[in-house]
Amino acid sequence: MADPMRAEVVTLKDGRKVVVRPARLSDAESLLRNVNLIGREGVFILIDEVGPDLDEERQWLGTFDGVRSVLFVADADGESIGSTDCHGGRFAKTRHVGAIGIAIRDGWREVGLGRILMGRTLEWMRVRGFRKAELSVFGSNGRARRLYESLGFESEGISRRHLLIRGAYEDEILMGLWLQD
Repeated sequence: MADPMRAEVVTLKDGRKVVVRPARLSDAESLLRNVNLIGREGVFILIDEVGPDLDEERQWLGTFDGVRSVLFVADADGESIGSTDCHGGRFAKTRHVGAIGIAIRDGWREVGLGRILMGRTLEWMRVRGFRKAELSVFGSNGRARRLYESLGFESEGISRRHLLIRGAYEDEILMGLWLQD
């Protein structure tokens, strides 16, 4: 198995090339721009339309140690256009579980980038000995749900009216994937 912490140039379905690699502290500004662009869309991401400031982003980046947590970046011409992160359970009873988040900029969706980023994150989790991956998805985000299901994730529960988006309540769907027997 290849090292999941490697940097790799990948070709997307539309022929564009991106570099997928572990994030660095120097990525803070680019990651912040990306998440703020996605946040302004107002849907499918928990961050508000105005996200964290640069210091907060740097602090957040500092939480990823590559052992119990990781952040992978998709980089196009030096600019972050997508990312996945995973944080392992903090306590002994949940240490086998990793929670995944994903953010992909508009214009880079539906070209295979989500599958590539999720694949890299799941590969890292297997190498690190995690037994279960979990994530949540907005109930109306059918595209993301189909991706997760195609990777083997199953719906494990619904948190009814958990999200308030533009004045309307929306369900949050909890999904899980068993990684190892």
